[in-house]
Amino acid sequence: MRRDVDYRKYCEGIGQIQMAVFPQNEDIVTIGIDAAQKAISKIKDKNDIDLVMFATESTFDLSKSAAIYVHHFLGLKPNCRVFDIKQACYSGTAALQMAYSFIDTRTLNSNSKVLIIASDIVKYSPGTSGEPTQGGAAVAMIMSKNARTLLLEPFSGIYTCDIADFWRPAATNEAKFDGRLSAHNYLKSLEYSLKEYMYESGLTKTEIDYNCFHTPFCKMARKAAKQYFPYENIDKSLIYASLVGNSCSASLYLSLISLIDHSESDLSGKRIGMYSYGSGSVAEYFSGIVADEYKSVSFSDDNKKKITDRIEISFDKYETFCSPTPFNCKIEETSYKNIGNITLSEIKNGYRIYNLTTL
Repeated sequence: MRRDVDYRKYCEGIGQIQMAVFPQNEDIVTIGIDAAQKAISKIKDKNDIDLVMFATESTFDLSKSAAIYVHHFLGLKPNCRVFDIKQACYSGTAALQMAYSFIDTRTLNSNSKVLIIASDIVKYSPGTSGEPTQGGAAVAMIMSKNARTLLLEPFSGIYTCDIADFWRPAATNEAKFDGRLSAHNYLKSLEYSLKEYMYESGLTKTEIDYNCFHTPFCKMARKAAKQYFPYENIDKSLIYASLVGNSCSASLYLSLISLIDHSESDLSGKRIGMYSYGSGSVAEYFSGIVADEYKSVSFSDDNKKKITDRIEISFDKYETFCSPTPFNCKIEETSYKNIGNITLSEIKNGYRIYNLTTL
């Protein structure tokens, strides 16, 4: 009501029930590290990690990678490749496919692993059309020869074209976008990449058991499912997105986690189609087979608890959280429960200083 807009425009019009809003002491690094800590807790030896890739379009430094902070706080070995990847919301998939190729070449070390973090926090100015699609989340994935969640299949459909539907100039903190053009290109790119996927794989749509989509907002994913997979019910894959908003590079993988966490059926052996779209633009449709032991490495209960444990904030507090962070400042302590044990404590001449706390 503070924006003089009927709530149904958000809940029904774009399918957004709630959104994630982060206090000033949280950023893509703090939530990314929290996700990564959980991911590496499921492997025997973190020294098997030979590569760390951080996918984001919410970067705060055009030189130093956010992955460096992850490497430091996780205590990973020094002989480990570390860097960031950028291509709008497609960057998480770019990292995943690069990790797949990297692991495929590790003939001398079958235990080699890649840590991928896809982390984004989305902010738009008050009253803009993008404001109701704000949100954020981080997803961490481990790529290895012995997949325990999803076994990627060796074929995919890719479509790249130069289009001005979304961009963020280096001197600005907020993206510029053409929503209608982006929605049109999202569907066009799905058509092209899906067609190539089916050609490369020799599969038909009926051989795809479930679909997960990049979800800038839930209505967009539903429209894609209805247009290209009329039989497809994607409700379970959209539960988390409807509660946290757009998480950009993490969005597609949040959809996969949502499906795993909420599916009442056993997903073992099922083929899941994955559609990734990054404005500008690059799109890819690929698939994977759910591993038999996927439940043993999931964090279903913890994921659901993190959603239910969130604290509702006032509209005034929301606007405080969404305000730009100064170039030099001490980050005030907050009474809100932090998502993990790393927090942003200070920004000194633009350089971010983090604090390790006791959980």
